[in-house]
Formats: sequence, C-alpha cells, structure tokens
Amino acid sequence: MNQSASDVIQVHVERIGSLYSGLTAALSEAGFSGSQLNDIFSKHIRGECVQCGIRITGDNMAHLALAGDTTEMPDSRLCRLRQGYCARNGCDSCYYRILFDSYPGLDWTKIREQAGSLAVAGQSTAQQETGATTIRNWLLVRLAVGLAVVLILLLFWHIRYYGYVPLLQKPHKYTIDPASVSHGAAP
Repeated sequence: MNQSASDVIQVHVERIGSLYSGLTAALSEAGFSGSQLNDIFSKHIRGECVQCGIRITGDNMAHLALAGDTTEMPDSRLCRLRQGYCARNGCDSCYYRILFDSYPGLDWTKIREQAGSLAVAGQSTAQQETGATTIRNWLLVRLAVGLAVVLILLLFWHIRYYGYVPLLQKPHKYTIDPASVSHGAAP
C-alpha cells in the first residue's frame, strides 16, 4: 500500500513509547473508546526501521510505552527497542518510520498535532519536576557541607581546649599544676 507523505512520520527509537502515549491521549480526547483504540493501534498504526525495514506493530509500541524499566519484555526485539536500538540485531539505525493507515472518522494530521502538543506539555511538566528536584538536591548538598564545616570546627576547638582527639585518644588523667613548676634557674 502506498502511503502519502502526511501519513508517515519519522521518529527516534527512544521516542516511540512517548509517541504512543501522546497518540493515545489525543485519540481519547477525540472521543475514541478503548475498543476503538485497540483496533486503531493493532490494525492501523505500524512502524518500520528506515534502514533495514523490520516492522513493529502498534501493539509493540504499546508494550514499549506501558512497560516499566524492570518489566521483562515478551520479545527480544522489544528489549532492543527499549534500549534505544533497532529491533533487528546488527542494524545500527535509530530511526523508525511510523505509518498511519486510514480509519473512518479520523484525521491523522490533527491527532498527531494534538499528540505533539500533549507531549510538549508533558515534557515541560517533567522538566519543572526535574528542576525542583535539582534545587532540592542542591540545598541538601549545601546543608551537608555546612554541617560538615561546623563539625570540623568543633573538633578543632575540642583538640585545642582539651588536648586530645575525641573517640581516638584517651583523655589525659593528670594535669600539671602551674604553681608547682619553678620558672627560675635551679640553685
């Protein structure tokens, strides 16, 4: 089947899962139900490697999007895709052509635009969360450094005042009375 240019997009392998999530959200907002979504992804969306031509289905894209990092994949091809490689062992391509077949009442151009805007919104939210995490980590590092400086200063004060390192040396049992020491020359 010959596809028009508007029904094909090229995507990096690592973005296939996020593309699926964006398309699912856009199709849901457009009013498509769960059974229609399953039909659309299993029969009307597919991908193929731009270099070797190996094909993946919409169901494979769903596995990539919905599986966690520690979830075992049902197929070694999916494991390779999750790692950012082509599904075919030995192919060094990292881009896939995603093909959209016609479906009654569905305008793929609008759906892809909406999915792209949802993906951008999701990325900006993730970046804000990441920014808050880095600020929190930076404050924790500053707090730890400040606490370490205070402890080191307390250690130096203890050594100067008491004359020993706590927990490493025993405290001195005897002290010298300064009055008992003669400062003059011996007769």
